[in-house]
Amino acid sequence: MAILRVLAVAAMMTVSLLAGAQARSLDDILSTGELRIGVNPNYPPTAMYDDKNQLVGFDIDVATKLASMLGVKPNFVTVDPNSRVPFITSGRIDIVLGGMTRTPDRAKLIDFTLPIMTESLGALSIEGKPFKNLSDLDKDTVTLAEVRGTTPIPWIAANLPHAKVLLLDNHPDVLRAVAQGRADAVVDDLASLGEVSKKIDAHWMPLAGHAKEVDWDCIGVNRADQSLRRWLNVAIFSLEQSEFIQQAYKKWYGFDMSAPIPLSPYF
Repeated sequence: MAILRVLAVAAMMTVSLLAGAQARSLDDILSTGELRIGVNPNYPPTAMYDDKNQLVGFDIDVATKLASMLGVKPNFVTVDPNSRVPFITSGRIDIVLGGMTRTPDRAKLIDFTLPIMTESLGALSIEGKPFKNLSDLDKDTVTLAEVRGTTPIPWIAANLPHAKVLLLDNHPDVLRAVAQGRADAVVDDLASLGEVSKKIDAHWMPLAGHAKEVDWDCIGVNRADQSLRRWLNVAIFSLEQSEFIQQAYKKWYGFDMSAPIPLSPYF
């Protein structure tokens, strides 16, 4: 009898865990009036705490707008790179943002919406320099300021082999070198330069063009929650068509996306 009781308890625990792991449907979210949103506050300006300890940033603006369109209240749940996918698969949150790059490995576990932003290498110079496009930097008269040990270094060696490279310790030093004329431009993901550039006095000018390699950052959803994913795709397309997402991106990152999201109604 004791064994049977143990088995019964184990069975009930299993059922309870499975129920807790079930994703909420779009109807469930509408009926509760709340959208549970995972964000990473340690990834500014995607999301961060302001001086009033309130969450702000690109993800917060986009998610708040989506909740408003859905007619529900946003409930932000903080996650980190290790917990964000388990929080989706366990049903603890409905959607997750925070630079969720769409990858084959992640797609084994969760589904993705249309992209809301991209990550790609672009170039930042200052007004008055004779450059218009990223490819214009491939000259032996050009010096690029870069953070040592970062992704742009091998990319520059392969794609802008004639340019000289000035290696520095961090992004503030890199941008100061460009502003002071010790370098002509910096090649990097411009999203990582926006906040820093606001603190360095210069007439910054992003160059046209970007690297062939582009990361597509989307909203992650539970694979069982197809009704929510379909609604999100319609809503995201509407926000991109109205340029809400593009304007929110420029507001927080300081520049347009190096690799614009192609606007297409097919999803």
